[in-house]
Amino acid sequence: MKTLKINSTNGYLNLPDLPHNCIFNKVVTGCGGTTVVLFNDESYIIAVPTTELIVNKTGLTKSGLTTITSYDGKKQSVFGLFGTFTYQAKKELEKYVSSAGIKKIMCTYDKMEYLEQYLNPTDFRLLIDEYHILLKAYSYRQKAVDGVLDSFRKYKSFCFMSATPISADFTPSILSDVELVEAQWDNTDTLIVKLDQTNHPYVKAANYINAYKKDGYLEINGNKSKEAYFFINSVTDIASILEYCQLGNEEVKIVCADNPSNRDKLAGYTISNSRSTNKPFTFITSKSFEGADYFSETGMCFVVSNSSNTNTLLDISTDIYQIAGRIRTESNPFRNIMVHIFNSVGKRKLNLDITYEEMVQRMNDEIEGANELITAINNSSKKAKSMAEKMLNSAYAVCDKEGNYFLNDMLVKLDLYNFKLEKVIYNDGIALRKEHNANGNMTTELEYERLNETMNKAGKKLSFKDAFLRYTELLQNLVITPETDEIVRVQPLVVPAYHKLGTDKVRSLRYIKTAIEKALISLESDKNRDTKIVQILSKQIKTGFFSNADIKDWIKEAYDILGITDKVKATDLDRWFDCKPVAKWIDSKTVKGYEIYRPKIVFK
Repeated sequence: MKTLKINSTNGYLNLPDLPHNCIFNKVVTGCGGTTVVLFNDESYIIAVPTTELIVNKTGLTKSGLTTITSYDGKKQSVFGLFGTFTYQAKKELEKYVSSAGIKKIMCTYDKMEYLEQYLNPTDFRLLIDEYHILLKAYSYRQKAVDGVLDSFRKYKSFCFMSATPISADFTPSILSDVELVEAQWDNTDTLIVKLDQTNHPYVKAANYINAYKKDGYLEINGNKSKEAYFFINSVTDIASILEYCQLGNEEVKIVCADNPSNRDKLAGYTISNSRSTNKPFTFITSKSFEGADYFSETGMCFVVSNSSNTNTLLDISTDIYQIAGRIRTESNPFRNIMVHIFNSVGKRKLNLDITYEEMVQRMNDEIEGANELITAINNSSKKAKSMAEKMLNSAYAVCDKEGNYFLNDMLVKLDLYNFKLEKVIYNDGIALRKEHNANGNMTTELEYERLNETMNKAGKKLSFKDAFLRYTELLQNLVITPETDEIVRVQPLVVPAYHKLGTDKVRSLRYIKTAIEKALISLESDKNRDTKIVQILSKQIKTGFFSNADIKDWIKEAYDILGITDKVKATDLDRWFDCKPVAKWIDSKTVKGYEIYRPKIVFK
């Protein structure tokens, strides 16, 4: 690792350019890393994970050209590329790229694959901003992340930048040869975290809101906080809190993705962006965890993590530190204070007899063995390759255009990342406090409050059965209506269910979504038999302990769906999953079963 000494008296990088061809750990959030490349004398592509970062830096609300101004009055034209890539946006981009002078293009990750159609990458330097998001986003934005990783070496130079880089355990192999550069600051702030453990995190958050409403402020150490910023990565849960606390639209600022689904959930409330006017209560989803600046003289941050919703379980080394840097107002006495409200994994407690370090070793051993096998398969004859490829889990081992296999280790490491969140960090309050301290955060003594109140979920989503029946009715009657698009948006599974399975099959499956998903897996022609078995079993089997009786039932169900007549044995689980047989004392009796860690890359 290489260090870069930062000589700064104002907390900003003050560099002519960012370091090239490296992973740059800037260490401090809000130090102006993006600003450096927006206003320097180099043409840059700035790739970011969310539209909110572009809105926050440029003020744009749709793709197009704008002019921004630096703190010292320098002006720079910037083209923002996000959302729908319209014909008009394409023409404007072509015109901008062909114009003279320094050019800055700020785009979301998913637009990277289109840029080469409009520009020569060697004419631009590339900044991949908030690059730690690449790992977490891979589970739901695989194509966008692949677009970044497939193209970054084509540019004049590249820089993967974050104040919270991906730890070595989770770094994708494609970046293994990229130099790490770490900023060295004379002074950095220490985050103070108040740990509030409870059985009902959202009710606890509501209690804080009601305390603010009672007096108009919350007093801490003689200072009065008059604004609260709640970071909760669930629009549904935010809606529940709004309803529970009876908050009016004039009291809240909600920063989340502005789409029809979220507008439905937040009916009666306005979806804002980070630049909107401050309100007493601001609710922020992961759309704005990174990179967006908020300004408040008295705002304080609250993070709410609920173990029953894994989307809200935040990594201490990345998410928490990013959130802590969102409020930029230096005179705010609460800018380095955070309240973390959480519960432990509770009923989802994994109860595994394996340490995180052992899990890392198992994963690395499997990756090494899988890569050796894949190399051998790629060097085999066509006939031998056809036989050997049946051994590979096609969810991890991917075939390229030339017919050669490679291991997509991003998905493997995402499995490990999720294991660490649940097994290590959120296993209990003591583990969470330890993780905070290990990342340089000061914590208060752990406090636990048992709450008797409960909070109902806000709103009711259109059921799959009702959606499927209505979708079927509209299509069979050849009715052209926007209602069809709305049904697909709310319940997208209706499309493959109707067109691939048909109404009779869906009815026989009693409109149960998991049963329909399993039936659809059986029709996928590009996957081998064992991969399909794993995907069906994974609907029930997650990381944890499961009894032999349950395992046999699930294997039998998978066999029935796929038309397999093999004898059902719980021991077959070892063919498809990294696991080990164990016996546990449960409800005053010995229960035999398996500790299951993750699906295998190579099947036995």
